[in-house]
Parts: sequence; structure tokens; C-alpha cells
Amino acid sequence: MGHVTVFRAQGDTLERLPIEADTLDETTLRTGHGVYTVFRTYAGLCVVRLERHLARMRRSAKLLGMPYPLSDGWLRSAARRAARMVGLELLRIRLTIPYAAPDSAIIALEPFTPPPAELYERGVRVGLVQGRREHPRAKDSRFIEARREIWARQPEGTYEVMLYNEEGFILEGTSSNFYAVLDGQLRTADGGLVLDGIARSILLEVAPAVLPVILKPVHLDDLPRISEAMLTSSSRGVMPIVRIGEAPVGEGKPGSVYARLRAAYDVRIEEEKEPL
Repeated sequence: MGHVTVFRAQGDTLERLPIEADTLDETTLRTGHGVYTVFRTYAGLCVVRLERHLARMRRSAKLLGMPYPLSDGWLRSAARRAARMVGLELLRIRLTIPYAAPDSAIIALEPFTPPPAELYERGVRVGLVQGRREHPRAKDSRFIEARREIWARQPEGTYEVMLYNEEGFILEGTSSNFYAVLDGQLRTADGGLVLDGIARSILLEVAPAVLPVILKPVHLDDLPRISEAMLTSSSRGVMPIVRIGEAPVGEGKPGSVYARLRAAYDVRIEEEKEPL
């Protein structure tokens, strides 16, 4: 039996769907595509910047020309009801507004287990693939199809895959934002080129106290010169990257900039937790 629990919310009704799935992506492929967001909860069923997650869904719908009659308050209440029915405090929750039924929401919930501590201590390896989202600023679940094809070609041990464009600039990951330290600056693609991640918004707020931030992606030719690299996502926080493709990053281990950025990020998370 799958460990993802799925509900459909519509009006005042919250209906549990008879779906058995092992991943959030699998539930979306079975319930239909739409604009969506994924966030985690913390102890006490708390969340961070949920209003930004919901605002991004609304912007995504507008960019894609999709009706969006639902209020943020209604979505938050539906997610809270679903989480309480599951009965767990630590969850990953995917909210999807289906293209076929924009007056409803699909709420998929799975138990959340933080990534192993050793990944933050030793860093991860990421792949490199040429490609990009069709609508970079819209969180469109149809990208899941392309993501599955990308991952099918990756070697074992790949933690994430970074996408670079036709000009050779590294933009973002298939489910994360990407950053590199180059010439003493934190470099990352401008928000118009990539999905505006919620974890990204936090990192970009705290990073200037650690080092200058330049909203410009690094080029493949820059890889031998970058000293550190990392990714962010709401479920993973700040994760160090020590190998990109076949090339080691810097000394091949997490560096001091990463450590300072992660510490600052974690402090901000603690400051902003609020009940779902």
C-alpha cells in the first residue's frame, strides 16, 4: 500500500480518494495536472511562508491563462483539515489546482523525513542536462513528465539534476534552485529565468550578510573556478553540492560559505514558523 494520502477539496467537502501511491508525483499523474506547490510542515503542524506558496500558485495560474477562483484562506483551511485527518505533524504536502477543475484542490500528503544528516555533512553529487522549463516562472505540474525523462537517464548516486540552457548557463535543478560561489560572490539565475522558489527567497534575504549576491547564472565554463555550490528547496533547505557532473566543486567538500548560509537560513526558518 502506498504511503501518500490523497484528498479532493471542493466547496465545503473534503473527500479522501481511493488512491494508493508511493510518491507525490505519482498522485499527480493519476489525479491530473495543474498549478501546484509543495511544502513541508514542522513540529506542531507549523509551516513557513505558506502565503508565498499560495501566491505563487495564483501567479502561475495567471501566467498560464487558467481560472483561479479559490481564496488563499480556503486553501489553507483545506490543507489544515487534510493534515489533521492524516494525524501527523511532519508532512510533505502537495496542493494542486487541476486544470480540469479549477474550483477544487487535490491535497496529497506524505510523512516527511528530513534528508540524512550525512548529506549536509559530506555534500551531494548532481547531474547536468541541457533543458529548461517551458514556463520558468510557473509551477506547472506538466513539467513532471519531462523531469521523469531526465531522471531516467541519470546514473546511480545522482541526488539532483541541474538544467543549463542553450548558451551554457546553469539555471536551476529539476526540483530545486542552484547557487555557486564564484570570485567571492554568490551567483544564481535571475528570477525571470527560473522558478522563484520559496526557500530561494529566504536564502537571498539572508545571504547578503555573508557575501555579495549577483543574480546572474554561472556558465559551464566557470565550473572549474567555482569554490562552492549548493541547492535549495522547501523540503531540503540548503544542501551542499560537491560534484557537478564529473567535476568536483572546489575542494570536493562543503565549504565555509555554505555552513554560514545554512546556519542563517535555519535561524530564519525558526523565526518564521507559524501554525498551518
